Amino acid sequence: MSPTPDAEWSAFLEGFFADPNELRPHGSRSLRDLIDEARQAWFSDPQRPMFLPLRASSYTYWYAIFPDRSQQPWVRDLVRAHVGSWISTQVAVEGDSTTAVDAPVRALIGDQGAAFRFLVARHADAVSMTRDSIARLVRTLAQRPHRKVRLLPPLGMVLGDFADACASGAQSLAASHLDRLEQDHRLSKTNKLFLRLRYLAVFECWQELADLPEFPDLLRLDRPAAASDALARYAMARVPLDADLAAFAEQTPEFGNLVPSVTAIRSAAGAQYYAFWSVASGERSSAVSARLAEAGWLDHATDRPGLALILGGGPDQDPTATVEVDPQVLHDAVARGRFDAAIELLSASKPTTHLLEVLTEVLLSTFHPQAIALFQRWKSVLGPDEATVALTARGTPSVARKSAELATADFGAALRQAFTDSNAVQRAEAFEELKEHSIARLMRPGVLADVLAVVRSLSGDIDQSLRPELVDLLLDIERDLYAASKNVPGIQDLRVLVIETWALNDATGDRRRVERVIDLVARTLASGLGTETYSDVVDGLILAWAPFQTSADLELGLEAVEVLAAWRPDSDSHLLEFAVPIISRIGVHNASNLGPSWLQTAVRLGTDFGLDLTGLLVPFDSATDGDDALRVPSGTVIAIYSLIEPAARRAADVLKATFAHIRVDVLSDKVATEALRTASRTADVMVIADKAAAHAATDAIKAARGTKPLAYARGKGTASLLDAVYQELASAFARI
Repeated sequence: MSPTPDAEWSAFLEGFFADPNELRPHGSRSLRDLIDEARQAWFSDPQRPMFLPLRASSYTYWYAIFPDRSQQPWVRDLVRAHVGSWISTQVAVEGDSTTAVDAPVRALIGDQGAAFRFLVARHADAVSMTRDSIARLVRTLAQRPHRKVRLLPPLGMVLGDFADACASGAQSLAASHLDRLEQDHRLSKTNKLFLRLRYLAVFECWQELADLPEFPDLLRLDRPAAASDALARYAMARVPLDADLAAFAEQTPEFGNLVPSVTAIRSAAGAQYYAFWSVASGERSSAVSARLAEAGWLDHATDRPGLALILGGGPDQDPTATVEVDPQVLHDAVARGRFDAAIELLSASKPTTHLLEVLTEVLLSTFHPQAIALFQRWKSVLGPDEATVALTARGTPSVARKSAELATADFGAALRQAFTDSNAVQRAEAFEELKEHSIARLMRPGVLADVLAVVRSLSGDIDQSLRPELVDLLLDIERDLYAASKNVPGIQDLRVLVIETWALNDATGDRRRVERVIDLVARTLASGLGTETYSDVVDGLILAWAPFQTSADLELGLEAVEVLAAWRPDSDSHLLEFAVPIISRIGVHNASNLGPSWLQTAVRLGTDFGLDLTGLLVPFDSATDGDDALRVPSGTVIAIYSLIEPAARRAADVLKATFAHIRVDVLSDKVATEALRTASRTADVMVIADKAAAHAATDAIKAARGTKPLAYARGKGTASLLDAVYQELASAFARI
């Protein structure tokens, strides 16, 4: 007969509170309360993690015991967040453990559960502080719904991380996310191919793209705009800068009409391909130039000298004039995917039921503002019933919702409607549609400024619970605009507004969101800010950082400090208020939780802010002595490239202090220089902080390295650079 749950629990308590555990279950009142809370957690539905103490040989341990082993990362994270400052070590309770107290724990959890124990630091306040922190954690778990642990993260999150890495130029990180996506069963083979295409185009891996076995299929498939843009980038990489129409046609015969409308442009290369193809198809260069100017892409197109000679002037025909249009010419334009030319022809036509059908096809293919306005005008002339019939005939699944939004081409109004008139599912769909059209809409001169005014009002009007969603949407929009065109007018105002909205409205403690905000702050500062605005950004981080003042988030805080310090104006005094609470949190009780690279970073940052942490380095420095030391030969040359030069110099100082007789070159050029090429060519180890790098310089480094190894830091700060260097050194030189 199997023992009852109560009998199993009694057997567990008897074994757990036996020698060598010096505590007894009927000892103090506080211990009895802990045991009662643990029992309630274990017998609740669903079960919750429970926590029990052990004292042996004057040391205090705590056991974290949970019913589902997949919860282990979550529970570890909870423990680090609540009591990380007082923990010395964490050890999992394995099936082959010989520790006496582990046996009753394993018997209770069976094959499905898991447990680990952590040692409380030997500090005067550690035992009581840990007990109080555990009590708060237990109360929190009892009051809030059980947190499900996802074995697979949401697909949208992984796709977003991939897009973030691509926008930041972080090739190694993007490759990691791409590999994860290519193993994900939730994506179709075709969509995985489109993601690889995007990766190869963003990082200009042209030969690898040309060698793709599926390349011919990519030219034939019905593609999203981002995939077509990737092909346009590849096509334009093959076209000389001074190419004329004949040279363009000679180099791109197989690509066809990749960019059928200005609304499908996603990069400067896409704008250039659109211009070349449109003029080569017989359209007036003045009309193409006017379209590009109205859409905000003309300067990007004319950056190419050959195109600057082809494009010129404004429209040479009154767009309001009504004329008879040859139906064959119109249908030919639509059939060839020259939708903008078709819009111009329709704009000069008299409204008819037949042409309304053509207009509807063009509208749903482009969502061009001019097509939207034209549809509304024709709807008022021909009647709403005719418009409904034309839309229904198209038969697209989302046409009903999209048609409701055709009443306005105003992005800000659509943004407000997404937050005020939608349930969660509708809101998510609206967000995806807003992001899909954000580049086409917000690149148009003056539109972004109008949208920012809406966002300022919206952030105060919507429910508090929706404001983090607004921040996420704005982060996505900024990322996409930055990836499309680095210098969109008004993007700095957008960035500052995103930081302000996050700081004032997000108390969730969401780590992924704050990591994205730090990346945004780095882009903002790198683009240049006045002293007053810089202080506002720092004040925002001070205001919002309370949820991250934990030992578990020390590394996050140190990177934020490094980013802010890199562009700190001489007159600023605000950063001290942000940096000191983060750095001063590090002490003997939790220094061992930081990796050596992070601790070295903290020590040097502390010096900049009047804090002395050098005493914490002693036990870590000694770890580099003895048989496990990494032996780096005298004369070894290490080159580090980062636009955050202070971080690169800190890393260089650490390396020169750690390894005798080596040379470390710090590179921070924004363009290819001979010094950069020489250092890249001759270095034994070359590391790039690709989240803080200039495209032209990284291209030069790759070319100069040839077949020599090249490493990428996963972050922007000193610790990431050091970790990348150590990994490369370990690969290059044997441990003796």
